[in-house]
Amino acid sequence: MPAPETQAKDAIKKKLLAEAKLAIELNDLGVSYDPAEIFPLRTTETIPYPFSGRLPGAAFRLPHGIKASGKHTKWTPFSIRVADGKPHLFNEEEHLGEIKFHEEPVHAVLEERISTGQKVGGILRIDPHGQIDVSYSRECSLKDAGEDCLFCSINVREKDPDRVDLQFPAHIAQGYDLVRKAGFGRHFKISGGFVPERRELESYIDVVEAIRAKHEDFKGVAVIGAPADLSVLAKYKEAGYTDLSHNMEVWDKDLFGFICPGKARQNGGWQHWVDSLEAAVEVFGKGHVHSNFVGGIDTKEVFLEGIEYLASKGVVAHFGTFSPQKNTGLEGRLTPEPWYHWELVDRATDIQLRYGFTTEQMYRGPGTGDHTGRVYRIKKGDFEGDYLDIYQFPALS
Repeated sequence: MPAPETQAKDAIKKKLLAEAKLAIELNDLGVSYDPAEIFPLRTTETIPYPFSGRLPGAAFRLPHGIKASGKHTKWTPFSIRVADGKPHLFNEEEHLGEIKFHEEPVHAVLEERISTGQKVGGILRIDPHGQIDVSYSRECSLKDAGEDCLFCSINVREKDPDRVDLQFPAHIAQGYDLVRKAGFGRHFKISGGFVPERRELESYIDVVEAIRAKHEDFKGVAVIGAPADLSVLAKYKEAGYTDLSHNMEVWDKDLFGFICPGKARQNGGWQHWVDSLEAAVEVFGKGHVHSNFVGGIDTKEVFLEGIEYLASKGVVAHFGTFSPQKNTGLEGRLTPEPWYHWELVDRATDIQLRYGFTTEQMYRGPGTGDHTGRVYRIKKGDFEGDYLDIYQFPALS
């Protein structure tokens, strides 16, 4: 019979996993509330959605710490009601518990300026895990051939006046330096759309060399397309990147060419992307190579076969839930139901646990780590007490 401590830990894991499942349901089904009733309890009436700016909705922490968010809608069983000045979550008439509204922290360093006068916040962002995120290019050149990935809105957003055409490595390094001095930047991620003539290599190397001139204890991931010449993968490692990511987005071979036509036609096709991921593991090591997927486009079993295959090769697969974006090729398509998304994350994390990835490796990827990362942490027992706080990368020197 398991020891009492083990039994208690298992009971807490069960509660936390139920809350992680609830967060997926809220994300898909939304939440209803009276804006006037909850306005005194929060500072914003919107929540961020990928590629869509900010939409009416609420972000909050569930009773055991899981962060959840839901768009504002009346067509949902979930509601927020205020009692004695505190917000409570209900499923129909079932009281699920008291919640706390989540507000993204305001980082004063993002208002500081580099030598050109540009604000740090116009160069990079600080994510909830203490990572610096940089988008080095404003647009993706795949649009020139009409070969954008069907789910992606990067070129839809290119008219945003706050986005720059191409970031300069020296400017990124200055922003990074200021953020590190402010106590953030425990990890670094750089990504962006394809640029003409595939200049990622020279740009990315210039960025990391400029950063490492001041900060040798750098940890960071370069998110790139599969290069035509796989020998260049080693150049990213030599320059100082600790991790690499090729975001395949779709595992099914036929769907890959349909959903990501530019990646298929201009980068050697599905097999070349897989070969490049495997070659990258030879350079960076197990758990330091990543690929992002859009959960809900592949069929379930094919997708899980992909998770299994990549994990067996040392690649960490990350994914979120598919959310159709306006003015994209998949606008109007419905996302699968919550139970489907939960089964994907539940079974995928079981696979990844079997292959022994660390919690940090589950987050050191292309940016959607917390969808699977928090479930991974719960199953691994990587938490204290009965509360799962937001994961933080280990501090650097």
